[in-house]
Amino acid sequence: MQVHNETTTQVCTSLFWHLSNKGLDFSTVNRLMQDIFGILQDGGTFTVGLINTHLNEMGWTEVSIDEATVELALTLLKNEFKYSVHTHMIH
Repeated sequence: MQVHNETTTQVCTSLFWHLSNKGLDFSTVNRLMQDIFGILQDGGTFTVGLINTHLNEMGWTEVSIDEATVELALTLLKNEFKYSVHTHMIH
């Protein structure tokens, strides 16, 4: 999934539908995104697996995020909070 130049509303809508298709309700999506932002806010190097490990340690034992969720969250961080995000493909 490649996200470019989408408005915040479009990204939030995509994120909500993506996660609601996994069985999460609105309030759970909101709490999950707050925790993901908390993990990412100080910067560093992250993989989907590492983020899931942090989430599991925070009590998210029934939820596992995927690459699309991370990409949408990073788009929000870049667009709304002016975070500088660099991504690297690992083969």
